Amino acid sequence: MAETDWHVVANAAECYSVWPAALPVPDGWRLAGPTAPKDECLEWIAANWTDPRPAGVGREVA
Repeated sequence: MAETDWHVVANAAECYSVWPAALPVPDGWRLAGPTAPKDECLEWIAANWTDPRPAGVGREVA
């Protein structure tokens, strides 16, 4: 079975998630990282999303 690629996506509150690359990115979300196998996307999120609080809840928005 072929490995499915996923997108790293983020919303306006800078919360990150993974989304199947074969589907359109949902409204309110944008591409924010690599498109890769799911485990690689999750590793990217773990390395880059260091403050999981939504933007505006105790942290600055970049």
